[in-house]
Amino acid sequence: MPHGQTPAPSSAGRRDAFAPLLDNPLAARFREHDRAGVATHGVPTGGAPEPVTVYDDGVPRVNLGSNNYLGLAGDPRVVEAAVDAVRRFGTSTSGSRVLNGTTRLHLQLEEELADHYGVEAAVLTSSGVNANVALLSTAGGPGDALLVDAHAHASVHAGAAASRGTVVRFRHNSLESLAQRLDRLDARAGAVVVADGVYSMTGETAPLAGLAELCAAYGARLVVDEAHGLGVLGERGRGAAEHCGVLDRVDAVTLAFSKSLASVGGAVLTSGAVADGIRASAMPYVFSAANEPAGVGAALAALRILRAEPERRDRLRENGARLRVELSVAGTPPLPGSGAVIAVPTGSEEATAAAWRGAYEAGVYCNAVAYPAVPRGAGVLRLSVMATHTAEQLQAAAGTVAAAVRSTRDVQEPGQQLGGRLAVA
Repeated sequence: MPHGQTPAPSSAGRRDAFAPLLDNPLAARFREHDRAGVATHGVPTGGAPEPVTVYDDGVPRVNLGSNNYLGLAGDPRVVEAAVDAVRRFGTSTSGSRVLNGTTRLHLQLEEELADHYGVEAAVLTSSGVNANVALLSTAGGPGDALLVDAHAHASVHAGAAASRGTVVRFRHNSLESLAQRLDRLDARAGAVVVADGVYSMTGETAPLAGLAELCAAYGARLVVDEAHGLGVLGERGRGAAEHCGVLDRVDAVTLAFSKSLASVGGAVLTSGAVADGIRASAMPYVFSAANEPAGVGAALAALRILRAEPERRDRLRENGARLRVELSVAGTPPLPGSGAVIAVPTGSEEATAAAWRGAYEAGVYCNAVAYPAVPRGAGVLRLSVMATHTAEQLQAAAGTVAAAVRSTRDVQEPGQQLGGRLAVA
């Protein structure tokens, strides 16, 4: 059929099951932005996500829109490890882990991740999304409950929804709300509490000490998604749970390699028995091709650098603090938070897009976050720092972002606060 054309259903009286896709209002809005030349999404780059990245239009910009927190995505050691893996194992595993997809690299990375976290086992998955789906879809049975923070990543909600248990949301970072929902459960029901260690749009951390106390009091399991905490927080870079002193009270940690480990993939870190259960029954493990060798080789090299060079984490934290100060001095204080993610309020969708465009044209790339990732009128520019940014780059970029945000304030909707479900990686 011609490109872009979708045939109608053959029966005139039958509803079109593709209607939610064909009539998707968000897709229509994206198409409108593309036609108007004001799209803020899917901007192609022309090189690696370095502190100054060359974009597809040939213009170098200070990159405050990448999750390359430790600055390892272009590190020669990581690149060479990926190349070596391809030379040795080829471009694809061509099969799932339970068949022919396991290499010595997969086993090494699992062993070293488990050792880094001090747990019995790690299970690799093809993405951070699939780490959450693999664990949560196989946790809980009929009559059990998975209690999920309302702002947790979309993959947490998707994984929980695939479980045979019931999904119960609690108010974001509210221990009171969680306790109320735990109180309502049948005393015999299994319970799993799930939260992000660091929330990807705001940089705020979960109240993990309080969550751990509630889980202990109610006999619930605790799962923490550390996609944005790994390599950023904690004495050894093990995330928000280590930062809050409760890593030994967490039953499972999920990771994404696409941030600090300069690769693509994910992992579940947990007990040996739970790992065996995932390997036996989780769809993303049993029925999906194993992680490609290049990605595993890159992640393994990045993990070793993370462990051997703690000064990178120190520089990353210093850069995060520096950018927050520079933005505040420039008149656009960010939302409270910690780590590498920094959110600057912008307001309406129009103001957010205009601020993004102003910063982009002035030489800074960041992420425009608007409805439906946040409620209407509560948009932000999401900035993320790298350990390899210089003080001069951050100072100049902060001034550029602040000027872009200030120039749009006449079109903002006053009185809007950030809230609602944040579901963007």
